Amino acid sequence: MWLDHLILFLGWGVFYFLHSFLLKENVKKKIDLKPRTYRLFYNLLSLILIIVVLLVGAVIPSPLMYVPAPGTFYIGLMVSTVGIFVIKRAFRNYSTRVFLGVKKESMSSELKTQGLQGKIRHPLYTGTIMIFLGYFVYNPMLSSLITLVSLLIYLPFGIKMEENKLIDKFGQQYLDYRDKVPALLPKIHFNKNES
Repeated sequence: MWLDHLILFLGWGVFYFLHSFLLKENVKKKIDLKPRTYRLFYNLLSLILIIVVLLVGAVIPSPLMYVPAPGTFYIGLMVSTVGIFVIKRAFRNYSTRVFLGVKKESMSSELKTQGLQGKIRHPLYTGTIMIFLGYFVYNPMLSSLITLVSLLIYLPFGIKMEENKLIDKFGQQYLDYRDKVPALLPKIHFNKNES
């Protein structure tokens, strides 16, 4: 049982490592594909890897981490559903066809700071955390916990790498944006009504 879960954890490690490694500019240059072709290759490889890792997590025998209270099933589903909507809403500022590699990216792309990106810098990561957290609440097995913990371990590295690329691309504009907008959770403002 522990070996199965170690394999799952390592599978997530390989997925996240390749997810970041293959986005490095020097790696892209060494592979030497046109940008759209590389993006298609990257997305196809990512899709295959994530399906394999998710299947491993689904088929290994895994113990319950806790006995869920009545209603937690629905809470888990709601959290995951909100995560899906966060990701869907985040994509409003981007072309899905460019993201997938079907359409060429415009060289004059601008920093997207409106909509959800005006509240949090990494809404795709926020949505993914919500999906994995909701799934763990919905199905509180060790394999679900490993999936969530693997993501949480990877996030600081993934965010740092992504932000370095954005600083290289947008410079001071991104630094100013980073200073104003939190990474994963929106700021909560409380209005104090004075009588």
